[in-house]
Amino acid sequence: MEVHQPPAYLYSNLGLIPFLDAMELEHKLTKLISDEKSHDVLLILQHPPTVTMGKFGKPENVLIPLSELGEKGIAYYDSDRGGDATFNCPGQIIVHPIINLKHRGAKTYIADLNLMESSVLSSYGVEADKLAQHPGIWVNGKQIGAVGLRVSHGISMHGLSLNVNPDLSNFKVINLCGLPGKTATSIEAEIGHTVPIEEVTQRLILAFSEVFKVSLSEISVEQLRALCSIC
Repeated sequence: MEVHQPPAYLYSNLGLIPFLDAMELEHKLTKLISDEKSHDVLLILQHPPTVTMGKFGKPENVLIPLSELGEKGIAYYDSDRGGDATFNCPGQIIVHPIINLKHRGAKTYIADLNLMESSVLSSYGVEADKLAQHPGIWVNGKQIGAVGLRVSHGISMHGLSLNVNPDLSNFKVINLCGLPGKTATSIEAEIGHTVPIEEVTQRLILAFSEVFKVSLSEISVEQLRALCSIC
């Protein structure tokens, strides 16, 4: 009897990387995958303190002047993803699958991302919920994960974030996903003790493999950059 092997994806942990550097890699990977010159790729990363504004965002959802963001050491960039204002920082894991959606569809893809993140939270005893008409992952009305996507020529970019142990006070510089009065939470805040970010990263990678039914082969950052250099 023929045994069907799961599709093979690559994954790479970029570590702490500035927003623009990550976007340069993602755009190159999108082109490579669209041209069928690369497997689909799962990127795991963190950003320095950064506010990004989605294509449909409103400037008033950044609650302090951009000059003050700079004084606080927080970068600001407009982004080509959907959604509104988001805040990224160390202690928050960012998961960006650069994958071909032709056999999955955008709605199924978003549902699978939410399922992946919810399953990781459940493994820590944290039960996630949703807010009607608003993307992201919430716990008792507080945002623990954000979702923002771009699909170009059938290839996904950007993805989701999960708060593990960031400084939650910094999230007050924006209206989270454009929602006034909402606050952020994290795995650490919900369970009351420290969780190694490396542990959560491994659980996210495993959950991605299980939910998306793919095998994952790790490549180093150097190998990823070499792959992107052919674009």
